[in-house]
Amino acid sequence: MNDYLNNLKNNLFKIIDDLIDKNIIDKNFDKNNISLDYFSKSKKANVSSNILILLKNKIKDNFQIEDYILENIKNLDFIYDVFISKGNFINVFFKEEYILDFLSKVFISPSNYGESNEGKNKKINVEFVSANPTGPIHIAHIRGAVFGDVISSIYEATGYDVTREYYVNDSGSQIKILGNSLFKRYSELFDIEISFLDNEYPGKYLILIAKIIKDKDGNKWLNYDLNKREKYFEKFAVDYLVNKIKEDLNSINIKFNKFTYESDIIKKQTIDEVFAILKEKNLLFEGYLDKPKGEEKTNWKPKKQLLFKSSKFNDDQDRAIKKENGDWTYFANDAAYHYDKFKRNYFKLINVWGADHIGYINRMKSIVEVCSNQNNYLDVQICQLVRLISKGKTLKMSKREGNFVTLKELLDKVGKDSIRYYMISTKNVTPMDFNLDKVVEKNKDNQVFYCQYAYARASSVINKSKNLNQFENFENNFSKFNYNSLSPYEKEIILKIISWPYLLNQSSYLRQPHKIINYIEDISSSFHSFWNMGKNDESLRMLDSSNIEKTTSKLFWVQAFRIVMKKAFDIIGIEAIENM
Repeated sequence: MNDYLNNLKNNLFKIIDDLIDKNIIDKNFDKNNISLDYFSKSKKANVSSNILILLKNKIKDNFQIEDYILENIKNLDFIYDVFISKGNFINVFFKEEYILDFLSKVFISPSNYGESNEGKNKKINVEFVSANPTGPIHIAHIRGAVFGDVISSIYEATGYDVTREYYVNDSGSQIKILGNSLFKRYSELFDIEISFLDNEYPGKYLILIAKIIKDKDGNKWLNYDLNKREKYFEKFAVDYLVNKIKEDLNSINIKFNKFTYESDIIKKQTIDEVFAILKEKNLLFEGYLDKPKGEEKTNWKPKKQLLFKSSKFNDDQDRAIKKENGDWTYFANDAAYHYDKFKRNYFKLINVWGADHIGYINRMKSIVEVCSNQNNYLDVQICQLVRLISKGKTLKMSKREGNFVTLKELLDKVGKDSIRYYMISTKNVTPMDFNLDKVVEKNKDNQVFYCQYAYARASSVINKSKNLNQFENFENNFSKFNYNSLSPYEKEIILKIISWPYLLNQSSYLRQPHKIINYIEDISSSFHSFWNMGKNDESLRMLDSSNIEKTTSKLFWVQAFRIVMKKAFDIIGIEAIENM
């Protein structure tokens, strides 16, 4: 058990398990819907839970659930008092010594505070970004990039062995189109008139790559063997753009442990292993698929293909594995890639996809289930679209047309911290607006500035205390901490500080990094409020050299605040600024 909230949560879960065993509630009751509000707005409790609200309509045979919950909670050794509010919330007060014990743990190992061994000896693969190497990283990729990186950091903080993986789709028609588009830009440099088809890439970023080839090889490729020329331009474009992608992502501190190329998966013939598994389980048949949505009748003809019975696994239809001409489909190659990951002995696979891939979830989960013999082995996290707002207007973007906002352009305008902070500030399945004007302001409306400023203020208190000899090395003697000398406002902040382990654990379990942002904003707001109170009330000021005991107690929680904020900043990948 990491902290007082995890202790309480585990006991609430035990209550649910007991009720299920007694057949008082249905066995399918989802315990994970139980919430713990550790910053009770009413200030009438240390923490509130919605467990009673959830159970009210689930109880069988008029069971007295209120009394049962109270009886199972009130005698816990860390509970001082518990009662039910008018809104049917379970309100809990914790014993002072329990709170003090967990506050002291902040100083035992500050750099590791809140971390756990929950994932010990478990490997997790987080695949994210995986943008086709057909252009630079742009706004459509950035949200998923930051989400994948932060969720990986959260898993690492909770003990998992994490592989950050990028899957490079360097085969197939889009790469052929890319290579041909690059050759046209190359030809243009020799005053050859060009035009682009609707499905090609006219973006100006290809001109730069074309110039590199020209400077290197001159006009060599204008009349070269077609097959060799195509392969050269395809590979050159992919290599250049993948390196550029790495550079761009590195600029916002996103790095990968592993890059896996689709071409290598094809060479390894892993798809043959997948085919054998599907064949053995009698999940393949020859048949015809319905006309794809949006296809004109005149442009579509039914083709006999080898199909996977994915409809048996919650997919809306069966999926093609092999084309009529004998070539494997994109889906087949993706299946082979996921089977390759499975063979690397991961505890779980997590894919971070864009909103345009929602329709691929069930088919991929179905084939992973078949190949791994594990239900829910693959977890797909969808990151919805991001709208860029500037001067009250939405910036319209098209990758194929080349008029998109690149990561570099966004970085130059708003900085790394703002990008990382705001990209995970809302739940990933919710579309978000990124206001370019708002995030460069230095005021309360810019939350990343507001939170960093809270840390800077706390740092100024600690730094000033070092100039007063009586407070030197105060954190090494926790016995000097006097909880009762503090105001109710400070005690509330302390409760939030020692809730960090629980919050980190929940963020890991639920795969919701935005909860860390919510935490940072809430505790920062409390700190700023208390700081402002001290302007008008001398008794609330954090440094008073005439009252060593009281000031020392304040310094303990201020330092603990800094430790927790620094941990949260490190996980989301933004700077903890000492002076602002």
